[in-house]
This record gives sequence, structure tokens and C-alpha cells, in this order.
Amino acid sequence: MRQEINRLLNERGVDVLWVTGATCESPDSYYLTGGVSLTAAWLIVRPDREPLLCYSTMEREAARSTGLPTLDFQELGREELSRKSNDPLEVTCEMFSRLAQRENLSGRLAIHGVADPGDSHYLLEMIGRNLPQFRLIRDIPPVLQTARSTKDSREIARMKEVAADTLAALRETLELMRQAHLEGEQLIGGNGVPLTVGAVKAALRQSFAARGLQETHETILGVGREAGIPHASNPDETVLCAGKTIVLDIFPSRKGGGYFFDITRSFCIGQAPDEALRLYEEVLAAQDKAAAAAAAGVDGCRLQELVCDHFEALGHPTIRSAPGTTAGYVHSLGHGIGLEVHEQPFLRLQDQPDGRNRLQPGSVFTIEPGLYYPERGLGIRIEDVYYIDEQGKAQVLAPFEKFALLVPEG
Repeated sequence: MRQEINRLLNERGVDVLWVTGATCESPDSYYLTGGVSLTAAWLIVRPDREPLLCYSTMEREAARSTGLPTLDFQELGREELSRKSNDPLEVTCEMFSRLAQRENLSGRLAIHGVADPGDSHYLLEMIGRNLPQFRLIRDIPPVLQTARSTKDSREIARMKEVAADTLAALRETLELMRQAHLEGEQLIGGNGVPLTVGAVKAALRQSFAARGLQETHETILGVGREAGIPHASNPDETVLCAGKTIVLDIFPSRKGGGYFFDITRSFCIGQAPDEALRLYEEVLAAQDKAAAAAAAGVDGCRLQELVCDHFEALGHPTIRSAPGTTAGYVHSLGHGIGLEVHEQPFLRLQDQPDGRNRLQPGSVFTIEPGLYYPERGLGIRIEDVYYIDEQGKAQVLAPFEKFALLVPEG
């Protein structure tokens, strides 16, 4: 949570944290500005002070709306420096040098943002050579990522709004499938054309856009064999068919940067093989067990171990019993979610847990067990988002129906 930033800076020994990047690209910039849209920004974070926002003149109104102390890049001579040099990194280094002199910055410096790795390496070398008052450090775990790993009530409310819009779009898309009809094994849409993977994805995108959501990562829609490969999707022209397992995993965010939601449902259309129904019940039971055990103070690795115990007792290989397996339970149990679709805490195996993945009040995370047998054309994953409330208990962020079978009504 934001109120933890000062404590974390002191614990990590960070005197100056320099955050760069457009708010639509950098979760840390978005977090510090409260989501105000800025395409070019620096944020200088120091203990016991409000972050200083450096901005482009063209975005002065947006910068002021953040309520933060502000400084126009022109006051650091950006126009003058840009005329003298064609190297943007030289300009950036000189501007930061002037900022350091103006604000009396020195000491242990950590830098975060979104930039080309080669450019970043060269810039860090320049700072090391030209600004001896700084000692470049790597704050591990990063201050802002750690602060963002727990959400306050305002953030959870915003995530619930994203979830509500996502689920409305999902309902519309499922209804598209329900209103279709089967001809033989193929699912035929209301327009008389076979319903394809591409058509379903297009319907989702349209529903997302109507609700101010965006896909920064493409929807996963796997049918049959591809359902058995966790992040595989079939080609767009693949027709949805009866009797094959389907994995539909969607994870949009609010447009312009902002909070994500993530949900997966697995089902068959019209009819389901007995083996698919059995795997579905086993995966659902695994999710229920993990959710019941999730609470403040529980490390994410313990939940993963519990699910491995469950699947191994049923005879399935797991990532623990058979590392590298591509059949059975092949991935971690879940991940934190917020301004990034994958962030702390992570629900994965750890030999020596260090507390980074321990659940706390305000933790928001997925629980998404799955079983995968691609060579048998089978894949099941069930995913929901949970959060730890003020009493330390796990709650579903946005309940949604679970179903093993989707029956067309047409």
C-alpha cells in the first residue's frame, strides 16, 4: 500500500528513487500519479517527502491535477540541451544532473521504469561516471512493487469495477455460444456461419472496448489439444465443436493503464467425455481446497504444496513430483494481480520462503489449478481472483458461475 513506501525506502536504504515512463506503460508511474495520464514523466521519490513530478510543458494541467509537487522539464533546460545534442541519453543525464543539483539529491540511487535495456545500461554507466555523489543500487525486492503487492480499500473497489465490466463482457460472449446450435459436432452461430475461435475473441474485444477495457495480452482460447497446453490458443479459423474441452482465459485491464482482472473457465459444448468431467471435478476440488486454506500469514508456496498433494494423491504428475512435466499439473497455482497482470505475491514452490509471497490483508491474487493432457486432447483450468480482507480471510473478488458443460439453446 502507498503508506508503506516511506518505511520500505528506509528499510532498503534508498535515498533517491527515480521512476520514469508514461503512466500507460509504467505501473510504478501510474501508481505514484494516481492514474493521471502522462506520456513523459519522472518521479523522484525520497523518504519523508511527497514524490516530485517532473513533466513536459504540454502536460502541465495533467501534472498539476496529481496534487504532487511539480517541476517542468524546461526548468532543467531540456529545449536548450536538445538543440546541442542529438543523443537523448546525454540530454537525460545532464537534465538529471541539474535536477540533482537543484534538489540537493545524493546517496543511494535506485532507478525504475520502462526503457530499452541497452539504453538503460549506457545511461547507468553515464550516471556512474558523471555523478559521483550517487551510488547506484538495486533495491530488492523493489520498493514500489512491494508496496503495490497489497491494495487498500480504494484499490480493491477499483478492481471490483474492472471485474464487473469483464464479467459482463464474458456473459455476453458465453451467451453468443449458448444461442448458437449444433449441426453435427460444429457450433453454428445465429448468422448460420460456424462459430470460430476468432469470432469469439472478436466478440470479447468488442465487449471490452464498449466498457473501457483493453487487451494488453491476447485472450487465451484453447480447444482440444491446445486446451491441454496452458497458454496455447487455436488458430482463429478453428470451429468450436461439441465434446472437446475448451479453456477460455481472459485478463483485460482498464484503458490507459490501470488495474487488471483475470478469470478462466473450462467447459465442453453440448456433451463432455467422462474423463473431462472427472478432471473438471478434480480441478474444482483443488481450487476449493486452496481457497479454504488461503489466509493472512499463509505463504503462497504452502498453497501450491497443498494442491500438489491433492493431484498427486489422484495419480497425476505435478511440477513438484515431475519437474518439467507437460502432462498433469504443470504450473504454479497463482499470482498477484493489480497494475500488472502478474505481480507479487506468487503461489509457487519455494525451497526457502523469504516472506515475499506471504499473504497479507490487501493481497489480491489468483487461484488457478489445472490439469493438462494435450496428447489426449484434454485441458482444464479454473481461475478466480481472491483478496485477503481486513480480518485476514480470503474472499472472492468477483464471483462467477462455474460450469463443466455449456448447452446451446439454438
